[in-house]
Amino acid sequence: MQTNKLKQKGKQPLIKKPHLKGIAMSGLAARRGLTILVYLLISAVLYFFLGQLLVIEVTWLRVLINVAVILAFFGLMYSNGAKEGEGDVAYAEIALLRQQEGKPIPKEELARCFHPMKGFVTVLIGALPLVLLCLAHALIAVKETYTLGALPSWVKGYESRQDISLALNYYKNFSVIGVSDVLRLLVRLLVFPFVNIAGAGNADAILLIERLSPLLILVAPLGYGVGYMRGEHFRSLVHSGIATNARKAARKQRKTKQQSRPQPKQLV
Repeated sequence: MQTNKLKQKGKQPLIKKPHLKGIAMSGLAARRGLTILVYLLISAVLYFFLGQLLVIEVTWLRVLINVAVILAFFGLMYSNGAKEGEGDVAYAEIALLRQQEGKPIPKEELARCFHPMKGFVTVLIGALPLVLLCLAHALIAVKETYTLGALPSWVKGYESRQDISLALNYYKNFSVIGVSDVLRLLVRLLVFPFVNIAGAGNADAILLIERLSPLLILVAPLGYGVGYMRGEHFRSLVHSGIATNARKAARKQRKTKQQSRPQPKQLV
């Protein structure tokens, strides 16, 4: 019934072939997870050098641009996951044929086969170091308060006056950059678009983002898991495309044969 509806609409029904189910947790997933980690680190470096371009005073425009950046990163991860998911399904189809022929399937090859949860496992393994980093900061994150800035050089001439020097003593209490400050900088770079959406002046929202950073850092990489899980669908599209091209070639060949047949001569 569904096939008939698809034919009426002019759509080619998906062709799904059986395949061998692989292993979600494996060394292959860990190696692929390194790619996820590299993507996250590269994004943090790009935010460090180019992040100022995303800082816009107009709220709606700033939110729109940063959401677009998050979606673009998500789309990139989705594309990579879909490509590897489709490839693993193709490998799993061949592995099933070999298994049906009575050939043994080593664990290494089984790990190469498709498993719907392998993409999410890959993301968790790859992002785990940075998730732990964000978690460490989330546990000690506090609301950022205003600190006094540096004094201009011309003020030094008034420091000899006792009534003025007492007021300027507050500016001489320099705070040393500690581990928590470095940690805060790293975490904010990792979730920079979310921090930028909140705005630099919204200390409460930034504190909330820092406490949620272990989850927010996974938003874009989860696109890899979603794309990988769709590997079976994309592999079905490949099979459908091959079948469509085969039918077109067969029709073209039949038409060519019909045209090449000698036509009967009419008697005058």
